[in-house]
Formats: sequence, C-alpha cells, structure tokens
Amino acid sequence: MELNQIVGLNPYLHSIYGQSDIHTAYENNSALSAGDSFRDTFRNALRTTESMESIFAEASERYGVALNLLKAIGKAESGFNPQAVSSAGAQGVMQLMPATARSLGVEDSFDARSNIMGGAKYIAGLLERYQGNTVLALSAYNAGSGNVDKYGGVPPFKETQNYVQKVLSYMGEDIDLNGVLTGGAAGSTYQSAIQNLSSLASETGMKGLAFSQENAQYLIELMRLRMENMLRTDLLSGDEEESGTVQSVF
Repeated sequence: MELNQIVGLNPYLHSIYGQSDIHTAYENNSALSAGDSFRDTFRNALRTTESMESIFAEASERYGVALNLLKAIGKAESGFNPQAVSSAGAQGVMQLMPATARSLGVEDSFDARSNIMGGAKYIAGLLERYQGNTVLALSAYNAGSGNVDKYGGVPPFKETQNYVQKVLSYMGEDIDLNGVLTGGAAGSTYQSAIQNLSSLASETGMKGLAFSQENAQYLIELMRLRMENMLRTDLLSGDEEESGTVQSVF
C-alpha cells in the first residue's frame, strides 16, 4: 500500500507528524495507548486479515470450481460484502441461507473465509449433480434444485433467469480482489475498529467524523507494517547485541 493511501486515512495525523514519520502518530497518541479494547480490536484483526482473492483461489483449488465462476457468484450475490443479508435471510459473501450454511459446515456466515468456502462447496455439489452444466447449477444455487428438477431446466422465474445471465456476464470480467481484506477484519472486528476510531476522534475533539471499512483497513495495514518493523528491529537488535553493535533499521 502506498504511503499516500495511509495518509489518506487521517490527514490530521499527517499534518501533525509529517509524511516521514507518520508512525509517531501511533506511538505518541495517548488515547490509543490508553484503551486495551482498542488495541485488542486491531490485534484480532491483524491475526485474521487476508485478501479475498486468496480465499477465492484456495476455494477454487479445494473444490475444483473455476475461479472466475466463484468470484462471479460472489459479485452477483453480495458485491463481496461479508455482512450482506437478503430480505429472505441469506447471509454473507455467497448469500447462504442459514440451514444451507449449517449443512455445509459453515459456523459463521459473516466470516468471509467460511462463507466463501461453503459457497464453493455448494456450487461444486450442484455442478456435479447437473454434470457440469453451469446454467443449471446456477439456477439451482438461486432457486433451489427442487425447482430446477420440477421444471426440467431453468425455472420460469424472472429473478433466476436474470441471476444466471448476470453471473455468466461477470464470469467474463477480470475481477481482482487482492486489495479487498477479509476475515475478522472485514466483519465484526472492522465494525469494532470503526466504532473505536469514531470514539477516539470524539475524545480528541474531532467530532462528526465518519469512518468507513476502507479507513479501518488502512489503519490496520499501517499497524501491521509497524509491527513487522518492530519485530525486525527486535531480531536485529538481538543478533547485534551479541556482537556488541546495535544499529537502528529506521
């Protein structure tokens, strides 16, 4: 991630500390260091963050489903929103109904990894059932296998017909999800992070600021990079202390 993107998270911090030492904002902010819940929130996020692209790629390999098909379903179903809930009660990226999710072994439908893996397993089973016929498998994904079997093909439902065409269209797109973070950081952890950011802003007199998931992603990435630097420093310091020379990596 480019530094100017990180600065975009909070121009206020940039104006105080400058581009060359923006990490000082984290180290010197007493509000950050005072709250265990704030640190814990981001610590949890750092443990679970990964790109959605890598999850889809893993699901594709594990269940033998074309990667572009899986991503097309995710885009059509939820726009890759891990917190999406339909009017019918379908949940998560791949919009799994609670009963379907349970049958697939999905413990938390709002966890992007678990939901995508469940959706991949589901469509893989449908493709097998309909002998690799993508149109019928997608029809069953949307309207249920019972309706596909009842009508001997794509059900005469406008919603299902539009859905199939939409997914087939998305399959021809080059959908790059490397920049989309998932895991706990995209779900409840991000929501907690956003709440903490808003609270901190209010405490420092910066009331009325609205933080998005993208803002939280940038901050988490900043903290991850900082933690990596701290780890490298500790390792380097440990090696050089043995030799009697210690130099900063910054």
